[in-house]
Amino acid sequence: MIRCISHAPNERPDKVVGTITMQPNHSMSWKALGYFLMFMMTISFSIALAFTAMGYWVVLPFTALEMAVLSYCLWLCLRRSSLQEVLSLSPETITLEVGVKRPQQTYQWQRFFTKIQVQPAFHPWYRKKVSLVHKGTELEIGRFLNNEEQTELLDSLRQLIRQADAAQVTAPEPANGHAE
Repeated sequence: MIRCISHAPNERPDKVVGTITMQPNHSMSWKALGYFLMFMMTISFSIALAFTAMGYWVVLPFTALEMAVLSYCLWLCLRRSSLQEVLSLSPETITLEVGVKRPQQTYQWQRFFTKIQVQPAFHPWYRKKVSLVHKGTELEIGRFLNNEEQTELLDSLRQLIRQADAAQVTAPEPANGHAE
């Protein structure tokens, strides 16, 4: 999922002209995960308690272990899909914040030395690779996006770069009005 927000250059004190927020598509919310786990635990423990009542008590610890592993795996998948990348452009800098719930990693580069590199897909089944390259250091952005979302990302980047170019401060003119 991509969300692009444009700002007027004078609207924010940090002169950010726009931000692009990228997130993977969510198949389930945290609330739905809780309901699903409660449903699965109710069924599994009901069956385990029935077997325990018949004397097969060893089923109960294995059911608890199975539900713990299921809960952890689903939590891990949902946490991975909660990753968010926020790309902010200003006339002078590009800032990328990556994290879950809050920025855990922040990268900031000078815009003049940063380029956007797009590597085409090797095969139609694969996706292209969009990277920010700054002085030889390459960082892939939006690796969880599908082809349509990557195209939308590139279009949004082009639009924000144009806005950042237009917002760049030109050299001030001399006070007497004559250029030297």
